[in-house]
Amino acid sequence: MAPRQKITKEMILEATFRLTREHGFEHVNARSLAAELGCSTQPIFSRFETMDELKKAFHAYAAKYFDHYAAQAMQGGDSFRKLGECYINFARNESNLFRLLFMSEVMDLHGFSHMYDDPENLEVAQNLSTAMHISLESAKRFYMKMFIFTHGIASMAATGFVRLEPGEAESILAEAQLAFTAQHTT
Repeated sequence: MAPRQKITKEMILEATFRLTREHGFEHVNARSLAAELGCSTQPIFSRFETMDELKKAFHAYAAKYFDHYAAQAMQGGDSFRKLGECYINFARNESNLFRLLFMSEVMDLHGFSHMYDDPENLEVAQNLSTAMHISLESAKRFYMKMFIFTHGIASMAATGFVRLEPGEAESILAEAQLAFTAQHTT
């Protein structure tokens, strides 16, 4: 008799990643994970007490994947614009992961001012303030507008609402950046 394979948290998160990437997180449940892993549901619930606990752990796991994706995409050039382009391309190429990370209740923001509770977002705003020679509050408003605009394009791409031609999103994003910059530097 062959020894039983020990199912680890990492194996469960990787299986969740594969299922989410292919079918969307809404299709992930204990049974679909067990089938993907070739086991019963027992090992899943021995590692994660509830599916909500798994969802939170998986959100962090998928966020690390996005961070790596973004770090690779942002090499060279205007890093702020590259981040926007990366965000849209992630929505295009990884729509199911994008929907989980950026179009679900997991974020639970209560107004845009809470964006800056995240130290990374505050750092971006501080860097914009310095680079654009504007106040931190003005940089926050600029960043918020660019995020809303970029998220709109990305959401339309992720849901299939619009199919963008090569370079189209980048061109529109560049125009928006110029327009929003003019509002905050004059």
